[in-house]
Amino acid sequence: MSEPVIPDRTQEEALTDLLESIALEETALAHFMNAEAEKVQAIAGMMEDGTVGPVQAIELQKSVAKVMRTPIKKQMLLQFKLEDVLEFKEKLELDNS
Repeated sequence: MSEPVIPDRTQEEALTDLLESIALEETALAHFMNAEAEKVQAIAGMMEDGTVGPVQAIELQKSVAKVMRTPIKKQMLLQFKLEDVLEFKEKLELDNS
């Protein structure tokens, strides 16, 4: 297996790449969370038509809540990453002035 080719980047380009990666991860998380929200809506619809009873609905909701822990954790890590990038950007601007 060969090593990945990493192109030469200026610090500004690297910061832009990091910000873009954060934005892409945020978008992916938004899609994931939307899918989970659709599950909740489907459960509500099944409750209305009697396909799912209250006990089953609670179990399904617990499952959704458990699954949502992962993107919430990921969101926190992305926030830290964003703060670090912005802090470095500010330091870089101070050093260049």
